[in-house]
Amino acid sequence: MSFKLNVSFKGSDFDIAQRTIDLKCPQCQAANSVTLSQVQSEETITCVGCKKKIRLIDKDKSVAKTVSKVNEAMGDLKKAVEDLGR
Repeated sequence: MSFKLNVSFKGSDFDIAQRTIDLKCPQCQAANSVTLSQVQSEETITCVGCKKKIRLIDKDKSVAKTVSKVNEAMGDLKKAVEDLGR
């Protein structure tokens, strides 16, 4: 005997690039919240403490690679959960 399950995968729109991290200013040590997308794009931000410009650098494109891998894994997870209902 087999059963068919109806599976709903809610909240599956996950993009790690939109997650924030706190970076300390090298000048004043103030915590600055930035998204991984901003690091990936190597944006320049203004420190919330000392107002100095901080250039974000994605050394060896490690953030870009990690964001891609995590988003791919989340897509695979979503597909696997959706396949449970078939």
